[in-house]
Amino acid sequence: MNKILFLIVILYVSSFSQVPDKRYTHNAENGFMWQDFEKRMIAKNVKYDFLSSMLENQRIKNISGNYKDNLSCDDDIKSLQSKVSDSIDLYRIVEMIDFFYSGKDNLLIPIRYAYCYCIKELAGIQSVELKAYRKKLLDFSNSDLE
Repeated sequence: MNKILFLIVILYVSSFSQVPDKRYTHNAENGFMWQDFEKRMIAKNVKYDFLSSMLENQRIKNISGNYKDNLSCDDDIKSLQSKVSDSIDLYRIVEMIDFFYSGKDNLLIPIRYAYCYCIKELAGIQSVELKAYRKKLLDFSNSDLE
């Protein structure tokens, strides 16, 4: 009887301790998810569509005032938009994010921050600052959830 009760308790406890999905960092899609888009999705422009919807969602959160992010790139986006007359080419950003995630260390970084890294690069941020920003992103991505 004790063995059966022990087995039931073990099964119950193990059902709550699932292995975390490596495609998420702090509940945000990361580079593993980005790379899965190519492997699992049929649609041709899934990365473009994902990035576009992510940015629209972020824009709505900004308008509502519910979006605070210390690692964001809002100022860099404004700076970049003042330099170019056209809007930012998301297809180019997709290619830049692909390149960013070609570094295996970067795969834990959430996609929205990979996007910000690319925006900072397009805005002409110096290499030293980009390295420091990437380190902040890696530190954040490797930190425990609060």
